[in-house]
Amino acid sequence: MPDASPIFSKVESILTGMGVPQAKIQMASDLRKDLGLDSFAAVEIIFALEEEFSIKIGDEDIEGAKTVGDLVNAVQGKTEG
Repeated sequence: MPDASPIFSKVESILTGMGVPQAKIQMASDLRKDLGLDSFAAVEIIFALEEEFSIKIGDEDIEGAKTVGDLVNAVQGKTEG
């Protein structure tokens, strides 16, 4: 596992639950190109992250998210402070 952070682990768990092979999930993995996710899957991921971390992720927080790392950073920004 490239990153043992708890946030990465939760994102990884959500993605594997959606059928993404664990071996493909890395911080630099592109959500569309590498993992084959579409916009509907992205919405599912956002809902799952909001529920998992008890946060609200707005469109402005996630519209630039292209990689797994972007998702991790968006959640981290909401859970800090």
